[in-house]
Amino acid sequence: MQLQVVFTGPESSGKTTLAEIVSLEMGCDLTPEFSRPYLASLGRPYEYADLKTIARGQQAWENWHRNNSKNSILFCDTDWTVIYVWEQFKFGTTHLFAHQLPPTADHYFLCAPDIPWQPDPLREHPESRNELFQLYEQLLKKNGASYTVLRGDMTQRLQLIRSSIRKLM
Repeated sequence: MQLQVVFTGPESSGKTTLAEIVSLEMGCDLTPEFSRPYLASLGRPYEYADLKTIARGQQAWENWHRNNSKNSILFCDTDWTVIYVWEQFKFGTTHLFAHQLPPTADHYFLCAPDIPWQPDPLREHPESRNELFQLYEQLLKKNGASYTVLRGDMTQRLQLIRSSIRKLM
């Protein structure tokens, strides 16, 4: 059985860095975030309609990695939770998932925004990271997801991730 472990949370909270480090340490596959290359190649600001493409692309990448991985854990740098929160926060709706929320991963690492903001052309709301964090946590609770909140510096976060993964296996 393959565990799916997802890193989620607000912008600039360490998701990608942590996912890359842990997947390399454990020799496991990592499903990257679909929205980054998609948005970088758009050549225009993203619109509501782009969320559907992002959701489909992220799901396709996760499915591909799940079907082609021989590892016991599949790490994902984000999943549908990010699209759901952005749809709610930026566009004031949750129509994409109105009929049914997708299944949760086996475990989530919810990254708290207590590390310094790192500017990036795709990041939009440095002042809203705490509000976004609350939306993520509410969603995970609402969906009954298993999750661990990651706080502190990268060393503290990595120690907690390693400990949590040992318990999952």
